[in-house]
Amino acid sequence: MTSFIRNAWYAACWSHELVTAPQAKMILGEELAVFRTESGVAGAVEDCCPHRFAPISMGNVQGENIVCGYHGMAFGCDGVCVEIPGQKNVPERARMRSYPVIERNTVVWVWMGDPAAADEGLLPDVHWLDAPGWKSVTGTTRYDCNWLLLVDNLLDLTHTTFVHKSTIGTEDVANTPVTSERDGDIVTITRVMNDATPSNFYKRVGGFQGKIDRWQKIWLDLPSTVIIDAGGVPAGTNDKSAGIDTRIISILKPVDEHTVDQVWAFARDTLLDDTDLDADIEKSIIHTFNEDVDFLAGQQHNMEKHPEKRMLNNSADAGVVQARRVIDEILAAEAGATGSPSPAAE
Repeated sequence: MTSFIRNAWYAACWSHELVTAPQAKMILGEELAVFRTESGVAGAVEDCCPHRFAPISMGNVQGENIVCGYHGMAFGCDGVCVEIPGQKNVPERARMRSYPVIERNTVVWVWMGDPAAADEGLLPDVHWLDAPGWKSVTGTTRYDCNWLLLVDNLLDLTHTTFVHKSTIGTEDVANTPVTSERDGDIVTITRVMNDATPSNFYKRVGGFQGKIDRWQKIWLDLPSTVIIDAGGVPAGTNDKSAGIDTRIISILKPVDEHTVDQVWAFARDTLLDDTDLDADIEKSIIHTFNEDVDFLAGQQHNMEKHPEKRMLNNSADAGVVQARRVIDEILAAEAGATGSPSPAAE
């Protein structure tokens, strides 16, 4: 059974990345061409012209149509051919699959499942990306692993103590237990660390000198979005005006079964005009996520080398296990039958 949940919205790219020139994207193993028409509408079609099978992403945009660069056939955002050079009639078969697209919160979202099931109400809530009083630094990181391993990684921040010592990790994270709960298909994991030592990153962003009361609240909005509500205040004060409140938003875009893109943003509600801080955050986040890249690739290698093995779960993995179970339930429902569990679900 595939590990992809198809009836869902996935991030094709950031809005600012999508210009008129078509871009080739692979999502859930499917090759797409995403583009922006001259009026600003975002579109997505399969990356294969029905004429001679040339990649439509190698073409261009003219007006409201995407035009094949091989023989000049023009198609609308609905994938239907509207013009064939030198030919008056357009055959019914002259069409490509199109994908529902919504642009919201600075993200270009593509629905990868049944178009009739596309529901705008299922878009993840990532309003911090363009909300007043918040500022975001954004990027994309690629991992050579199945997307489920990245879900595990983002839900279990215990690893930050050991992998990210120079940036966000402290001993308090690994030594503080977590609580997890499930509400429908949403899994939430919470860790509260009172009288904790601020990480190097928190010292820079929050300007903390002494101990802090720190929190991490993580929720998975299936299938693609993990949001980390993380912040801290001077210990014992509960004074958020003297602290920092952040959202680390990761929108996972499975490329194929062995590759996933993390479309990420770090949103903050403090020092909004500090461009030096913007640069520091971008450098720190890229460094932090790159530290995970090799670990997750190593996990993927060992999973493929030892398919007979099952992962061992510790108490800190409670939220991960819950999330995997929800994912398995959704996959089974989409497949119309119960499938085999994902490796960490047992």
